[in-house]
Amino acid sequence: MTYRVLIVDDHPLFRKGVRDTLVPEPGLQVVGEAADGQTALNMILRLNPHLVLMDVHLPGLNGLDVIRQARAHGFEGAILVLTAYDSEEQMRHAIRIGANGYCSKDTPPDLLLQNIRHVLSGRYILGSQVVNAAEVQRIVGEAEEIEDPVLSPREQEILQYVALGYSNKAIAERLRISQQTVKNHMTAILRKLDLSDRTQAAILAIRRGWVRLPEEPIVPEEKP
Repeated sequence: MTYRVLIVDDHPLFRKGVRDTLVPEPGLQVVGEAADGQTALNMILRLNPHLVLMDVHLPGLNGLDVIRQARAHGFEGAILVLTAYDSEEQMRHAIRIGANGYCSKDTPPDLLLQNIRHVLSGRYILGSQVVNAAEVQRIVGEAEEIEDPVLSPREQEILQYVALGYSNKAIAERLRISQQTVKNHMTAILRKLDLSDRTQAAILAIRRGWVRLPEEPIVPEEKP
């Protein structure tokens, strides 16, 4: 049997590296690549691959949103998360919402191929662990259930800037809206997240994988 694979990552060089690893492998066929979340979701529903290799931090919809929506639409293929952000909380959350595995982008090619074979055969990858369905339910079940709040696209955008250290003034200038509008959105964000300040919101957003982290340090913005 030949398994159809979709590669989802916004870095062309990483996608090429994964493709070069998979193409020579018997029984695996790369049927597409996506560089952002919405394109990934559309391709998953259109191509119905056997396996999706999914990054978490994507433009637009993040990888966790894609997983959640793909499962809600009835997608039954395997999803293996490949991420540079090593978080046990995020790993458990990803498995809970429908991923079949979660491993580092630093995984060597031969181990990646092993992990692919594992998830295609019904096993789960939890970092360096390979477990069956019964074991993964026990492990994931040890963590508190997480229900992500529904943030509007604008709230998600503002939370992204907050997590990157931007002040209200800087966010307003970037988005070409008033500072009061930014404050209003922040009030709504904190209420939905049940948090008291923007620092807590930024930490939570990073831990849950709701925002993209920069590959290079940004220049701190002035205080509001």
